[in-house]
Amino acid sequence: MKKNLIVLIILGLVLLVAGAVLQVTGGPPKAGAAQAQQCRDKMKDNGADMIARCDEAAFAAQMTATDADSAARAISAANSNEIGGNALAMLLIGLGAALLFGGIMASRRRR
Repeated sequence: MKKNLIVLIILGLVLLVAGAVLQVTGGPPKAGAAQAQQCRDKMKDNGADMIARCDEAAFAAQMTATDADSAARAISAANSNEIGGNALAMLLIGLGAALLFGGIMASRRRR
């Protein structure tokens, strides 16, 4: 039974670390190279901070869109990807924390 508790604690730690890595490395989806360059060309007179945002898919789609419908679809798709990644990271963090806490509490009861 003691081995099961150690496995539970290790699994909790692994899931917690994986979720934290996903949370830290995640962020807005990146725009394609051609779209980002097209956005930079349009924003060259607006300053460096605006040019830097051209790497984000939603911002680049907004700046390079030819009509409102295509811009809305591109921005919605980019935001959906970001929400899915964030939800997965939070699920892993929560599950890892629960397993870790459960394993620690069960090992303390055993002692």
